[in-house]
Amino acid sequence: MGNGPKQKKPGSRSKIKKYKRACLTKHRAKDIDQIQDEVAKAKSEGDTNCTRLSQVEFDEDLPGGGQYFCWQTNRHFADQKAFDDHKRTREYKRRVKQIKEEKYDPVAAAGMTKEKLPPAHAKR
Repeated sequence: MGNGPKQKKPGSRSKIKKYKRACLTKHRAKDIDQIQDEVAKAKSEGDTNCTRLSQVEFDEDLPGGGQYFCWQTNRHFADQKAFDDHKRTREYKRRVKQIKEEKYDPVAAAGMTKEKLPPAHAKR
């Protein structure tokens, strides 16, 4: 049994707001619009396949030295096998699909633009 330090019961931190916020934001991924902005910037510079986004300089602190980086999900992987396995996951496929969609425009969503419709009765 022992006289070591007492552990808190599971779920005892569930009502602490500061703890909840820290847990939610600790491993937060990039937002879709941020990634779409990076892709647009890369394409405007002439990089059609976005290879610039996946090339990262060697860094000892990152898994795999930072050589296996997925720019769609903003994650680093230890080796090529883990990176290839990641590309087959549901999370990756959903993210790629979201990135390909048209960028969210708050002005259009608010209905501030005027939609031009074709005339109901064409003139003869």
